[in-house]
Amino acid sequence: MSDQERLSTLRSYAWTLELLGEALVQHDEMLECEHNPRLSFRNTAGIHQAIRIISRLASEQCGKVMEQAGRASTD
Repeated sequence: MSDQERLSTLRSYAWTLELLGEALVQHDEMLECEHNPRLSFRNTAGIHQAIRIISRLASEQCGKVMEQAGRASTD
């Protein structure tokens, strides 16, 4: 994967994280109107899990870009 492809992937991850953050905000607002704590816990846990996974993937891609940049500067 080229650096450009990695940066594009990182941009997609950041955009997805932004959407998931917005989903959490909307979910919190919805909870004020609903009375099903079990369902709300599962939804929130699922969103948090998705955020953790995408953050880890983004971190891995950042590491690869930095590693290649380090190699390029020593060449």
